[in-house]
Parts: sequence; C-alpha cells; structure tokens
Amino acid sequence: MANWIDFASLFITLSVAASIVAGLLYVGRATSRAAERAKESLKHKGVNVSREGVSVKTNKRWDRSDYLDATQRGFVKAYNLSSHGPGADARSHSSESVHSLHLPHSHHGSESGKK
Repeated sequence: MANWIDFASLFITLSVAASIVAGLLYVGRATSRAAERAKESLKHKGVNVSREGVSVKTNKRWDRSDYLDATQRGFVKAYNLSSHGPGADARSHSSESVHSLHLPHSHHGSESGKK
C-alpha cells in the first residue's frame, strides 16, 4: 500500500512536469507574438514575409539602362578601390609598371670580383 510520501512524490513530480510544459507553452507563444510583431514592422517598411518567401516592395521599376548603369558604377567602384583606393600602398602591376621596373644588373661572368 502507498503511504503519504509516495503521494507527495507523485504530486511534486507531476507539478514539476506541468510547470515545464506551461513554461514551454509560454515561451512558444511569446516567440510567436514577437515574430508577428516583427513581420508587421517589416510590412510597414515594404518587406512582406510569408510562407512562400520574402517580397520587397519598391517604388521604382528599373529598366535595362538602369541595370547597366548600376552595374557599370559597381565595376568602376571596385576597380578604383582595388588599384587606387584608400590604403593601397602596393604598386599596381599593370603592364606599364612592370616594364618600368629598374632591376639590378647581374654581374655573372664579369672579372670585377676576381683578382
């Protein structure tokens, strides 16, 4: 026959299990509410998040020339930063700079070192 200690242990165990389940449900609901608030905030900024993916609302349609202009600006910016940009202390290795290097002459076969 079970005594009062067994019943107290069962009650405590079930209370702890119920508290854990209630805590997990609370955290889950709080997370869902935070996600919904974030979705609404993003929706007001023009970003719509759904199960199918993310869509961004823009105010302007770009045509082919807009894309070409943006691409060209990107290439020019990357070129300027790579060869002449801030902190570019190294020499450029263009064909002009390679041919203009002053290399020391080798003294192989000269008689200046022999006596």
